Amino acid sequence: MVKSEKTKRIPSLIALRWLIYISIIVVIVPILWMWASPETFRHVGGDLLVEKYGGFERLSWWQHLLGLTITLIPAVLFSLALLCLLPLIRLAERGDWFNAVSEQYCARAGKLLLWHALASWLSQTALVLVMTATNAPGKRALMISFESGDLLGLIPALMALAIAHMMRVGRAQREELNEIV
Repeated sequence: MVKSEKTKRIPSLIALRWLIYISIIVVIVPILWMWASPETFRHVGGDLLVEKYGGFERLSWWQHLLGLTITLIPAVLFSLALLCLLPLIRLAERGDWFNAVSEQYCARAGKLLLWHALASWLSQTALVLVMTATNAPGKRALMISFESGDLLGLIPALMALAIAHMMRVGRAQREELNEIV
C-alpha cells in the first residue's frame, strides 16, 4: 500500500515542531546558565564579552539583573519568532496553508526577527554600558560594533516578510480567480 502525500509530510512536520522546541531551549538555557553560574559556564562558554570588561565577580546585583535582561531580550524575541512557526505547521498539517492566518503568522515571525536583529546589535552596547557603569569616571566604556553576523541576522527576517507578502498576493489572486469562476 502506497502512503498518500499527506501522510508522508506529517513525520517531517512533527520533526520540525520538535526542532523548534529544542531550538528555543538551546537559545534560552545557556544565557540563564551563564548568568546563574558563570564559573561553571566558563568551561564551555569560551571568550565572553563580560570577561573582557572585568568578569562576573565584580558586578553588583543590579548589573547582574540588567545583564541577564539585556542578553535575554534578543533570545526571547528569537524564541517568539520560532513560536510563530508552530501555528503554520498546524495549518500545513491540515492542508490549509494559503490563508490570512498563515500570512499573519509569517509576517509576525518576520517582524520579530527584525526586532531580534536590532536587539542583538544593541545588546552588546547596552551590556558594556551596564558592566562599566560602576567604574570610576574615565574608566567607563562605550562599545559600538557592527559585524557581518548582525547583517546576516536580517536575512531570515526579510525572507519571512517576503514569504508573507507572496502569500498575500497569492491569496488575492486566488480570491479573484474564484470570483471569475
